[in-house]
Amino acid sequence: MLSRAKPWIEVVLVAVLVDRAPAAIRFDDFASVQGLSLVGHAVIAGKVLRLTPARRNQAGAVWFRDKQPVRSGFETTFQFQLTHQDWFFQFHGTDGFAFVLQNSGPTALGGIGSAGGFGVTDPTNPRQPSIPWTVAVFLDTLRNPEEGDPSSNFIAIRANGGPSEMRWPAKRLAFTPNLGVRLKDRKVHTARIVFQPPVLSVFLDGSLAPVLESAVDFSIATDHQGSAWVGFTASTGFGWQNHDILSWSFAGTGVSSSMSVVSSDITFPMSACLPNRNLCTPERAFVEQNGAGYHIVLPANVEWGASIPNPSGRAAVVTNTHGIVCWDFNARGSEGCSGPSGNGTTAGAGFLAEDAPAGALVMRARDDRTWFSVNGRTGVAFKDNEGFYEFDLEFK
Repeated sequence: MLSRAKPWIEVVLVAVLVDRAPAAIRFDDFASVQGLSLVGHAVIAGKVLRLTPARRNQAGAVWFRDKQPVRSGFETTFQFQLTHQDWFFQFHGTDGFAFVLQNSGPTALGGIGSAGGFGVTDPTNPRQPSIPWTVAVFLDTLRNPEEGDPSSNFIAIRANGGPSEMRWPAKRLAFTPNLGVRLKDRKVHTARIVFQPPVLSVFLDGSLAPVLESAVDFSIATDHQGSAWVGFTASTGFGWQNHDILSWSFAGTGVSSSMSVVSSDITFPMSACLPNRNLCTPERAFVEQNGAGYHIVLPANVEWGASIPNPSGRAAVVTNTHGIVCWDFNARGSEGCSGPSGNGTTAGAGFLAEDAPAGALVMRARDDRTWFSVNGRTGVAFKDNEGFYEFDLEFK
């Protein structure tokens, strides 16, 4: 509620504990493939899920047929083994495989070679296979210098937009230049991927610290309910190897408190997101009159980025607030990212509202208007913030 005696007021939200659900998907091996959709060159070899055999120019995918909740958080663990590399050619095992979340369907398949089975090999050819609306954790085993690959042994988080936005290489949100673990040493390895909005963390072989961690916006890969098809893709090109998955589990989590995910009310096209941002950041605020009130989409990178006329100084009531913003990508989790209630810690000097939590949705009355902002650091650094909040507003 707005108070004219105070220059700003924090929007307070009620905290809810995270509730981790039992594994919705669990395959100790692949003697049975019930519930799975195998696409392209993916086959079952004994009790192993073989995404591609060790042959040239292959692409394969496997999806769980039922969509899974992902936008509120998830955890997945899988064992993999890469074998029978091409020692005759110079490549020595290509091209890698990916854990993929997508909103295109359970028969989706991307291109061969460096496309990884989820991307597009030739974006100028509209008939080239690809999977739009995708976020992929790509375990890459071939260095393509023309694409800026750092090595032949790294992990990258990549994203595809809509069909008209497909390109290769796909947008790289984050990557680890060279792993301590060699992915294609023919040994069995274990990967664990954890998404605690908005941070995606990748662990290898029981590592306590993630080998890769980044804020990720899954909006492009999910439907309005926050669900997506989940599975794996792989590809070979002039070189080859077996890309085998030996076991797999996946479980969604309940909604976390301060990391309220963006829901289905988005009123702007995803093409309105600024380029080169991990989290969708609208290019401007969106304000729509909605009956007696307003619906507002507030970008995180503009100080006091939205306002509504309020010459009589009525009390402003904010409801249906959700979204994720980040103001410090060097900090982990809630230290640098939050939902509309903020990170729970008083921001202190240097923030728009020093007495409110960092990242909180705050508002103030000035010049006969009610103004809204994310509580970030003032000055030049504010423009680097990412994400947005979305909410409804009424004056009482």
